[in-house]
Amino acid sequence: MSSPSKVNMALFAFLLLIICILTSLLTLSWTKITPKELDTAPLGHHWLHQELSLSEAESASISRFEADYQNERAALLVEFNQQIDKLAGLLVTQNQWDATVESQIHELHNVHGQLQKLSIIHFYQMLDVLPPEKQEQLRAIAVQALSVPE
Repeated sequence: MSSPSKVNMALFAFLLLIICILTSLLTLSWTKITPKELDTAPLGHHWLHQELSLSEAESASISRFEADYQNERAALLVEFNQQIDKLAGLLVTQNQWDATVESQIHELHNVHGQLQKLSIIHFYQMLDVLPPEKQEQLRAIAVQALSVPE
């Protein structure tokens, strides 16, 4: 049995690299998040309002801070998707792990953390205006959402 030629090995390595890049890009495209997707998905924002069966008074109380939350979240989602695009670009252009890739991953995680912080602040804002029984419902929903990896 003869050993594989260097050309065959190089071709195999090149094909493997292309498959890895395409898989990474496909995965990144699936992870992009839009405000509409978050609102309509299970555990999304409008779903949450329905799940809690908010009264008109409760909805009105929440609406005092809802627009600011939605606007800030939309801006962070734009930034989140930009960071995903930057990482995707690096996966195409970089041939190995380096400080640039690591830095971009940290940037992406930073924005993701800002989104999480914003959601938790909004959670506490909602708690402040809900009656005790709905506070408990909201807490249970939040704990459930934290236990589901994304």
